[in-house]
Amino acid sequence: MTTPSAETLNADMAAQSAQLRDIHLPDPVSWWPLAPGWWALGAIVLACSAAVLIFVRRRRRSLKYRALRELNQFRSGTTAHVNVMELASELCILVRRVVLNTVNGRRYVNTHGDAWSGYLAASPNGMPDEIARFIANAPYALHAVNDLPGDEPAPDGEALIDAVENWIRRHT
Repeated sequence: MTTPSAETLNADMAAQSAQLRDIHLPDPVSWWPLAPGWWALGAIVLACSAAVLIFVRRRRRSLKYRALRELNQFRSGTTAHVNVMELASELCILVRRVVLNTVNGRRYVNTHGDAWSGYLAASPNGMPDEIARFIANAPYALHAVNDLPGDEPAPDGEALIDAVENWIRRHT
């Protein structure tokens, strides 16, 4: 057995290394198609966006939102009010519309006067008695505070609007 010399070994290795191909790196990772985690994140974002849109749409269509928006128009002065009696009459109409759109509101269609003011002031969530009486009787007065029954002074417009706002928030 003869051992190969270093020259032949180096020549064989050189010939074999000449047959080897150069190193090829893999292709760069593409951004498409997305990994499953990105699809899941996209679905979660889409579902949350849809839920927020549905919530906002349902809220804007709700009775409370529409009534409070109309009440804010009264407060901001976009609807001109000559006096407190006209404001109270319009607030009475607004409260009656809110009541008629509630579940048990149909039984209050024909109530007026003391029965209506009693309903508005009833329960711990009701209006103060004097404001409820004033609002209930305002549409029937002849546009003068003197025509109202009793000798209570007329509340100011801001107190009326605040009482109606609290009543709407608690009853819708």
